[in-house]
Amino acid sequence: MDEIPDPGDRGVPRYSQRAFPAYRYVPGIQPHPRRDPTGHSYQPQQDRHPPWAPEEWRTLDDWLYGVDLFNRFYFWEAHEAWEGLWAAVERDRPASLLLQGLIQIAAALLKTHMGRLSAARVLSGEGLDKLQRAALMHPTLLGLHLPSVAERFAHYFAALERNELPVVGPAVPALELGAGS
Repeated sequence: MDEIPDPGDRGVPRYSQRAFPAYRYVPGIQPHPRRDPTGHSYQPQQDRHPPWAPEEWRTLDDWLYGVDLFNRFYFWEAHEAWEGLWAAVERDRPASLLLQGLIQIAAALLKTHMGRLSAARVLSGEGLDKLQRAALMHPTLLGLHLPSVAERFAHYFAALERNELPVVGPAVPALELGAGS
């Protein structure tokens, strides 16, 4: 196992102005970003995110930064950016399901990179289920057209059902915001 590759320019715009971390965290390779004092985001305590509303997505910096991180293969870091948002919304609502689904998709991609087939299969399945449930309730949310997003990830992760790991590279779907603008 090695570092997650830099995806290069995939033609996806940046949505936030925040700088990217010094490295893409992979357990066992680099220091833990938050717990280790040498980690790229060392923060022994994390503040809770204030309440927010889905229609604020264009100015919701943690959401936009998480999308930027995800699109540049900072999967663990994207999960962390979205975790606070997820914790601040009502459960089993479309925004909660979308965020939890994307958090699980990001974790599945990290496990895919690490060669953990079973974990990637479970996490991707759970994440896809949540994305699809959110899409049924609210097809366009946080700037994403959820049926399309779910379909692209289902196609990408289909290899897992054949006991094959998909390649973490150009085929990883990007999150492009703007739906419902």
